[in-house]
Amino acid sequence: MAKAIYAVKMTLFADQLELPARIQRGFRQVALFISLLYIKHWHEALIPEYAPKNDLELLQALNEYPDKEVGAEGTRALSRHLWYLSEDLIVLAFFDDRVKDGEKKRMLENLVRPASKKALKRLEGKGLRVTNTTTLSGFVTSRSKRLFELLTDRKEHPQNLLADEALKNRVRALKVVNDSAERAIALIKQFAGALKDKGQRQYLLRVVKHHRSEVPKRTKAACSAFSL
Repeated sequence: MAKAIYAVKMTLFADQLELPARIQRGFRQVALFISLLYIKHWHEALIPEYAPKNDLELLQALNEYPDKEVGAEGTRALSRHLWYLSEDLIVLAFFDDRVKDGEKKRMLENLVRPASKKALKRLEGKGLRVTNTTTLSGFVTSRSKRLFELLTDRKEHPQNLLADEALKNRVRALKVVNDSAERAIALIKQFAGALKDKGQRQYLLRVVKHHRSEVPKRTKAACSAFSL
């Protein structure tokens, strides 16, 4: 996201910079994509129950994006992260208050559909050919029941579980894959060269992660209040 913000700034101050037209065009393409489309999805990336609907809508928006070059590249990048448009994790959309009751009803009805043979962990290949008429219910099959079985001990029909507050809280506490992975990669990149010993490096990463969770705001006041 830092690079995206940089592109937006470069676009805003383009008149004060002597940049080649090709470079300016590239910055403008990125800035428009971030401002018009991506920023909403980036802000909501930490909300697990929003993931299926957001991924589908972003994929559909990329298909219709006016700049076809940017749309195609965005689709190619997004295709590596569509874990939530799968038979297993599509269930998270049941707990998304933005999904209409009619769509949730169709999702419940599709829980009896035969599961796919491949059981893909994420949407890929021919599945990427979504259109504006593609719906969340289209990804639901009998395999989708597995997530309910993993998240609760109650042996009831999924329809009776949707109002379970404990289950809702469990869903909201899930870590979104992309965000967790990106944060871990950023942490490793930052401290990878600090130590040569692998064991000590892993220990350092755990300590840094712990301190960041204890002191999320790195202000002088927050650091002063923190005690080891």
